[in-house]
Amino acid sequence: MRRFILLIGIFLLLSFLSCDKKDTITGPRDFPLWLQAKITELVTPNNICEFTDVTIIEYNGKRYYHIYAGLWSCMYCQLFDEQGNRPDWDTSVWNDFFAKKKEVQVIPACK
Repeated sequence: MRRFILLIGIFLLLSFLSCDKKDTITGPRDFPLWLQAKITELVTPNNICEFTDVTIIEYNGKRYYHIYAGLWSCMYCQLFDEQGNRPDWDTSVWNDFFAKKKEVQVIPACK
């Protein structure tokens, strides 16, 4: 019985660890196509690719993509939902977003 419980525990641990890595983005090639196009549109004219990152954020069960170049003065101006739309939130929702958002991953925008 003890071996059975140990075997179940190991199986659950491996299942948990493997599920966590499924949604991990390893580089810009893994970005959705609309996001790749938006990055090209924003960084190519000014040649600021080396200063630009994409932060993947989870908020209220949804995924958001924040494109930010270290030279920009506007924070969260390039925040998009999973379909590539900018959120149309009022001040209270923005405040809730800042309080509850979870930054999942930061990836260089281009390599």
